[in-house]
Amino acid sequence: MIQGGDLVEHPNFGPGLVAETRHGGYEARVDFTGYAIWVPAAKLSLLEKNAGVVKRGRVQANSLVRVPASVDFQSRHVIESLRLGVVPDFGIRDWTVGRTEEFAQIRTWLDDEAEGSLLIEGKYGSGKTHMLRHFAQTALEEGRAVSLIRVDPGEENSSFPYRFFVSVMRNLQIPYQGSITDIRTVFRERVLESTTTCIDDHIFLGPFAAAIRAGKDTDADWLGFMGEKGGSARFPSSCDFTTVANIVCNLLSAISRFLVDEVDVGGILLLVDEAETAEVRRYPYHWKRTLNFFRGLALVANDDSVLEEESEPNATGVRIGEVTGLVYSGHYPGVRYYHKVPTYLKLVLALTDCRVKGKLEGWKANQPLVRLSDIRREDLRQLFARAAGVYSALHGVRIPPHLERWVLHDVLYEAFAAASIRGFMKALIEVMDFLRHHPGTPLESLNSLREF
Repeated sequence: MIQGGDLVEHPNFGPGLVAETRHGGYEARVDFTGYAIWVPAAKLSLLEKNAGVVKRGRVQANSLVRVPASVDFQSRHVIESLRLGVVPDFGIRDWTVGRTEEFAQIRTWLDDEAEGSLLIEGKYGSGKTHMLRHFAQTALEEGRAVSLIRVDPGEENSSFPYRFFVSVMRNLQIPYQGSITDIRTVFRERVLESTTTCIDDHIFLGPFAAAIRAGKDTDADWLGFMGEKGGSARFPSSCDFTTVANIVCNLLSAISRFLVDEVDVGGILLLVDEAETAEVRRYPYHWKRTLNFFRGLALVANDDSVLEEESEPNATGVRIGEVTGLVYSGHYPGVRYYHKVPTYLKLVLALTDCRVKGKLEGWKANQPLVRLSDIRREDLRQLFARAAGVYSALHGVRIPPHLERWVLHDVLYEAFAAASIRGFMKALIEVMDFLRHHPGTPLESLNSLREF
């Protein structure tokens, strides 16, 4: 039976690593390098047992695992990714067209040390996630640590800040000694190499660093460091509350500062996708806690001096900031929202036009905002030609030349009516699939068969 950590192959998506299984092993979530999806286990062929190490639902390949890098494999990977509405990490730059003005705006913001928060607004399928992934690669190459995370309504990781923190730490990528590595490796090595660090006075990280130097750190401590439950006495043990935004923001700011001062990394860039889904919550007060957390995180990223406040309990006993009105943990009310300034923390939230955006804009004068407009038709034509060419080279089918204009204008532009680049590309792959699987059938019959 296929299990987490196995290297498998799917007939359409190619090789991948199994992260976890469900329904008695009938379905498996497989990381196909750039996207992870649930697929029927019966569709998977086992290539190697225990090829990867699974840690808390995430899978990391062992050093011996090699995914084929042939042209055919890459082409198939691209096509199957486009079918899902994304592209693999290795193809991010090659499949980015247009958006020159938007990238210039983001570039200006990233280089401005005085700006800590940025909003990216766009319709569903307009390319927000693609832009974040492209931005993440650029930032890593320039020496910044990056964590790309998604607001998950099911997990409620925006109203429960520690769940957000776990996502950040799991996904944090750090350029270090010529490669990309994780925070556990970097933190341990730098602490052991230094007699003192900038976090030695931190309420949680300081004692943990001392334990590492003394060889007394435990597995429970490392789980606590990553924000996960493990029973460590060095980290907060009761964290799964909506009121711990000050602790999470403080930890993130301290780790960002540590990476700058001790590792020579340009701070942490937090890229938060689908922030509008934070409006989906179980109870009304969760929405208030979400806004509290995002606001606190934005203030920290902007090194706002208002955070030099004290907190007092209100009439209901909740600890509230005297100046900001932010919520503070009742267990750790003295922990400020930041550790030291500057924090070198940068925050990007990608969202649709929603109440979250309106609130964030109201929290900061002249809040930088990048709006993704509808992509130009000439850019779509470029994507059309490139994707159709890759599909043709891979499967040996192509759109008849006399029908190209009809497919592009009457079929695909119609799919793009909602300003969805994702919808446009998925529709193109369906057209190519039709040609491949229904040879000899007039392409015009798509008008009655298409479902995109």
